[in-house]
Amino acid sequence: MPRGFSEKEKQAIRDKLMEKGREFFMTYGVRKTSVEDLTRAAGISKGAFYAFFGSKEELFLEVIEQFEAEYRAGLCDFPIDHRRSPRQNLTRMLNKAFTEWDANPLFRKFDRDEFATLLRKLPEAKVQAHAHADDVFVAQLMDKWKQQGITIEGDPLTVSGLLKALFFVNLHKDDFGRDAYPETMELLIDLVAAYLVKE
Repeated sequence: MPRGFSEKEKQAIRDKLMEKGREFFMTYGVRKTSVEDLTRAAGISKGAFYAFFGSKEELFLEVIEQFEAEYRAGLCDFPIDHRRSPRQNLTRMLNKAFTEWDANPLFRKFDRDEFATLLRKLPEAKVQAHAHADDVFVAQLMDKWKQQGITIEGDPLTVSGLLKALFFVNLHKDDFGRDAYPETMELLIDLVAAYLVKE
């Protein structure tokens, strides 16, 4: 940590970097933001930045993970409608999940190229830890649904893999064309829900 900063100052700088990182990620994306942009906005030196984050990509990953914590909490609290079938409930939840992801301004610049840049520049250990956190969350979500009487077929890693496949389709939405993507995604979600919930 930089010398001369109290713990309170360090926390304030970190918070400021996260705030500015979120703004730049949302407005310019990973590739068009530099460390200099972030440090200028946060009012610190470039050297001080590296006392908090190893790279801009590590900062952006933390911004994404901060969002995901709130996003996952919303999915865990998704209300089950017991008048509907388990498959219909899962379909509703997945549709809501991707609609909310698409609507969030944080990801307006986040496409397949941004994702590839982020992955390429991050330490492998951080990429693996993030993927593992996704798998753990899916297992927790499956347990929560089971407690509410909805059993999702398959082991958590397979279910996590299917959800990641939907995420990758979402990253490539521009390749489908804006007109074709919604119907394609809706059909894929229906197929995944039908596979995961046997009725």
